[in-house]
Amino acid sequence: MKTNFLVIHVKGQRSREAFIEQQLAALDMPYSYILDGNKEDLTPEILDTWFSGEMHSVGPAASCTYKHLLACQHIVDNDLDGALIIEDDLRFYSRFKNFFMKSLDEIRTLHADEPLITNYEESSLMLVPRSKRIKGKVLHLASRDRFAGCYYVNRTAALTILSFVREHKTDVPIDRLHSLLTEKGLINYYWSYPCLACQCSCDGTMPTMIPTRPRPLKRLKWLYKRIYKHLLYSLR
Repeated sequence: MKTNFLVIHVKGQRSREAFIEQQLAALDMPYSYILDGNKEDLTPEILDTWFSGEMHSVGPAASCTYKHLLACQHIVDNDLDGALIIEDDLRFYSRFKNFFMKSLDEIRTLHADEPLITNYEESSLMLVPRSKRIKGKVLHLASRDRFAGCYYVNRTAALTILSFVREHKTDVPIDRLHSLLTEKGLINYYWSYPCLACQCSCDGTMPTMIPTRPRPLKRLKWLYKRIYKHLLYSLR
């Protein structure tokens, strides 16, 4: 499969650049940055073409979503079978490469003709219930998104996303757009088991670049919640 890693990155964020590059070097996987689409790049024409509602404004949410759309365009323009799209605060778990390569084999042999997105991250703490885990399989069909920090999108799904947004525009961020397209039956969405990565801005080890309300003790709360969720999903 002709694939690549595409890194969603805000130009000028040197610490995040160093953080992700160190990990990518260890994985020894080809990658490219998606650098266009910073807030200052969001012209009225871009906003009019891609966004509506609250997203039709210059801000972090529109910038992030536009970068993800540019990643889809990169797949199409470079004739890739697909790409792993990651955000630059992502921490890969030690088992990532082994299970990711297994998932690509599953895509190749079981899902080659589908428009699909496969999500690998633990950031949302939404897991595959034990009763739905299939022995020997990494990917499990889901009904909604699981954030947008680490997901593979194939060429067919990239074309579907771009076509939908060009026709209808989007008034929601990229992860909720993925859920919308899944609900409409336009793409198939899969969750990995086990989870293979986590956004540091979600687990509290790195500040988020999209303003939110203050969350004291975020790291500690996330760790406790992680233990609880893993126990809960193991009983389902």
